[in-house]
Amino acid sequence: MTLKLIIINILTLIRIIGTIILVPIYKNCGGFITGILALICYFTDSLDGLLARKWHCSTFFGALFDSVADKLFTILNFIVLYLITPYALIPIIFELLIIIVQFYKYKRNLNIQSNIVGKLKVWILAICVILTFLVTDLSSFHFLPNIMVSAISSFSKDTLYMILLLPAILMEALTLLSYLLELFSPQKFVKKAQEGKKLNISEINAKNKWESFKAIWLNPHFYEEHKNDSYLQNLIDFSKEKNKD
Repeated sequence: MTLKLIIINILTLIRIIGTIILVPIYKNCGGFITGILALICYFTDSLDGLLARKWHCSTFFGALFDSVADKLFTILNFIVLYLITPYALIPIIFELLIIIVQFYKYKRNLNIQSNIVGKLKVWILAICVILTFLVTDLSSFHFLPNIMVSAISSFSKDTLYMILLLPAILMEALTLLSYLLELFSPQKFVKKAQEGKKLNISEINAKNKWESFKAIWLNPHFYEEHKNDSYLQNLIDFSKEKNKD
């Protein structure tokens, strides 16, 4: 199990590294290589989630780490794209609004896991980001027929970027709307396995802070039992109470 967790977290770490090197890669290597980097990072996002489910080793720490890595990578991609086209500012604004709404859901002790719209948004954003990076560097497409390159080049840059980013903007808007519905109508839109349940401190019998941390944040069985709860605020309170012991 430990080796599997290490593999999954390494895949997430690759995305963190990709976030760190994204700007210098774009400045020094151009849009084509940046698009390949984005493709690799988005692939690791899918792969680590798939392996975590297959190996039954998802944890609260892994879920939080993965979520933070995703947000950082997505926002930084659009910041870089904003240097190319002002249309990229719109997804950035939506992403920040989504973070705010998710924070209010957390404060209301609601489950803040991504819903189906949010998960679909990740795929749409990935495609839009990768394609937008690639078309900024059409001279690197030596393997494409000249007629295809010419057809793409026939569009003005503004029109081309608008077409490529429009699906991302629409998915951002739909995701924000779905999260707002969950925030204001949780009884209709949020599925909770054990609604209103306060995590029971007696479930964890830890000798010290490290044992408590591992039992709560790094324990796949604990995650599987509580992943659908309205968990996060209670989970953090739970950690604090255990660390006082």
